[in-house]
Order: sequence, then C-alpha cells, then structure tokens
Amino acid sequence: MSDERPGTPGQPEGEAVPETPEAPKPGKALPVILLGSGLAGMAAVLVGLGMTLVETLGLPSGAGGEGTPTAEPAPAAVQVGAPGQVGPGGAGVPLVAARPDAPPPVPHQAPAAPLAKAVPTRLVIPKIKVNAPLRSLGVDKNQEIQVPPLKYKNLAGWYKHGPTPGQAGPAVILGHVSNRNGPAVFGRLRDVGRGDKIEVVRSDKTVAVFVVDGVEQVNKRTFPSLRVYGNQRNATLRLVTCGGTYNRRVHSYRDNIIVYATLTATRPAA
Repeated sequence: MSDERPGTPGQPEGEAVPETPEAPKPGKALPVILLGSGLAGMAAVLVGLGMTLVETLGLPSGAGGEGTPTAEPAPAAVQVGAPGQVGPGGAGVPLVAARPDAPPPVPHQAPAAPLAKAVPTRLVIPKIKVNAPLRSLGVDKNQEIQVPPLKYKNLAGWYKHGPTPGQAGPAVILGHVSNRNGPAVFGRLRDVGRGDKIEVVRSDKTVAVFVVDGVEQVNKRTFPSLRVYGNQRNATLRLVTCGGTYNRRVHSYRDNIIVYATLTATRPAA
C-alpha cells in the first residue's frame, strides 16, 4: 500500500503499539486515510490505498502458501446494472457490489457525536460471535499495508494511519476470513446486516457502539476506494475481509466483503 504524503494537517492518526511489525523504509511516506476538504484531488491517492489493501488482505496462505479456504457463496455481482446504493446485507442475503459512484450507505440510526482519539483494544460483533483483540497495523518495508498475523485466527487489526474507531472519519479494521486451520475472525462477516451492532472497546475506558448501515461484496479489481475511505463528518467504521471465489493457484480470494457502520452511542467499558 502506498501513498504520496504522510498526512493532512490536523487529521487524527492512531497510536502505534510495540507489537506492530517492521517499520517502513526511511524516506518513504506512510499511507494515510485522507479526510478534510479537497477530496477530489485525493482520488488517485485513495485508489492506490485501496488497491494495495485488497491485494494483501485476507490471504488464507501462510508462509508456505498453504490454506484452508472457507466455503463461499457466489462471487460479487458484475458492475453492469449494479445498484445505486450499498445493500443491507444479512445472513442469507446475496451480496452485490454497488455502482462505483454510489455513496456510502445512509446511517441506519442517528449518528452520535465523534469521540477524541483513543487506541482501540477489542472488537465485539454479537451477531457473529466475534470477540477479538485488536492490534495496530501500519505498512511494511515495501510500503504495503500490514495485516494481522495469519496464525492468530481470532485477531483483527485497525489501520493506525487513519482515524481511530470513534473519531470523525472512516476507521478501518481488517481481518482474515480463514487460515490453514479453517475460519478466522471474519469468517462469518458476510452474515452481518443493517441494524446489527459492532462494539469497539477503547483505551480511554469507553466502548464505541456502531450500527451497521450496509454490506457489499466487491471485486478486488474494482475496490470502491472513495466510498470506503472518503470524507465523513460522522464517526464511521469499515470492516474489510476477503470473500467470493478462492483461487488456489495464487492463494487468494477474488472479492472483498466490506461492512459500513456509523457510531451511534458510547458507554463506559466494563
């Protein structure tokens, strides 16, 4: 994953944690999720961000290139005749890709006021029984986005060069759909639907409660970068994993599953 500049003045960034893998080579700009004004001029940056993300996320192959992909329904629908909005998702509901120019789904519930920056520590999705620790993700020495270690199936990662979950803008959490031992943390992400809750426990002892607005399954070649990473006044969340047809030759899924959610409430952590 690459980007032309390290950040936009005044924009939030997540905090690193010691377990983050090797830092990028000196002299290369870190990728960031860009917010604020002038989004049109950032399109090329965001497209590059998205393309590298989808090429690296959720591969079910370990160092030896072996994997045990989970069974997946049909691939994402082709763009011809694609709907003008992201669908609701939900168990048993076929996932399709919205048109490339479609906006993010409208909030299912009234948005809550954004929060200050705080490191996320745990992700909870009651609908699919996810209760997983979070680690920060940056970029590696090749300027590509890091992903959670494949050997830990119940681990997700948040992209630290964007907003932290609860801040204004699109926070991004990545997780594998499977590893060589079977389904991983986002193995059932496609079953999440509009109205479902997602909770993120934060280091400031608050829980950011998000409600799902929509879900889509897109071909990695047409990843909707602006829809995922573009300007948001509200605090929003994107969960991303792999899906669709598994290509055993290249050890990769064809598609990405993207969950869109909006912050609707907060509460003290237990």
